Amino acid sequence: MIRTTRRATLAAGLTLPFAARAQDWAPRETIRLINPFAPGGSPDILARVMAPHMQAFLGQPMVVENRPGAGAAVGTRSVARAAPDGHTVLLAPISSVIAPFMMRDPGYALSDFKPVSLLATTPFVLVARPGLFADVRAWDTAVRANPGRFSAATGGPGTPHQLAAVLYQSMRGADFTLVNYRGTAAGLTDIRAGSVQFMFADMPATMGQVRDGALQALAVNTPQRVPALPDVPTMAETVAPGFEANSWVMWWVPAATPDAVVNRLNAAARHALAQPDVKARVAEVGFVGTDGSDVATAQAHMRTEAEKWSALIRAKGLRFDE
Repeated sequence: MIRTTRRATLAAGLTLPFAARAQDWAPRETIRLINPFAPGGSPDILARVMAPHMQAFLGQPMVVENRPGAGAAVGTRSVARAAPDGHTVLLAPISSVIAPFMMRDPGYALSDFKPVSLLATTPFVLVARPGLFADVRAWDTAVRANPGRFSAATGGPGTPHQLAAVLYQSMRGADFTLVNYRGTAAGLTDIRAGSVQFMFADMPATMGQVRDGALQALAVNTPQRVPALPDVPTMAETVAPGFEANSWVMWWVPAATPDAVVNRLNAAARHALAQPDVKARVAEVGFVGTDGSDVATAQAHMRTEAEKWSALIRAKGLRFDE
């Protein structure tokens, strides 16, 4: 007869797979995944390819709701005010971290949230209307030699598109006009139409148009080249040493959400990201680091990003108010 001690039983419990230990909670109704940007951007692409697998894992429908506005503050604060029961989740982009440092009253604080998982990093790429610049060095020369002549699209005030452009301006002494749009897709449309000339844009939203020749990829904003665009150089290796400006996608829930709910959602996210069709899609459009993270890593990442971008915002005196 084999006798199991209390200590051995506890130890066995600690070695259970993470997903098995997160079974304490199950959703009772549809889960609303709030995207604080318009359809078509990288968070939206990731959310919609993950949703069917999330639905199967959790046993309830998951719907993606787009609530753009105020540099992601509109959608973000709606989740801060939601019931902390796991049925409302924020598809948090970097803009959700940025807004509290740029707005007088965004309607939420970072302490209102509990990160669930860092889902993926979203590389940014400098894109332009084809034929306007020979390469990134020609772009850099033209922009710096002609103050005020060029204009850049952004996804709106307080977005990483805006901060990437401001970071480049501060590093290279460039002067160009920032034109704010409600999301990436509208800005890219106007680049193709010739209304603006370039954009620091999230790669997943641009890859199809780059491959079709509708946009020209001049440089990526990551420290190293990106597998999806292996022939496109980095900003750092060409015109701006040390330049790095990318985004990411996380899941956040209201801060009072119980740990059992957070752990279950974390397990569901990592399950979805492990599916072959999700892996293929996110690689195709240019996401990197798409395995998901544990809760502690997500929390640490939010703190680090807040420190990094708040320093630039204070240094440049950037403000955005509705």
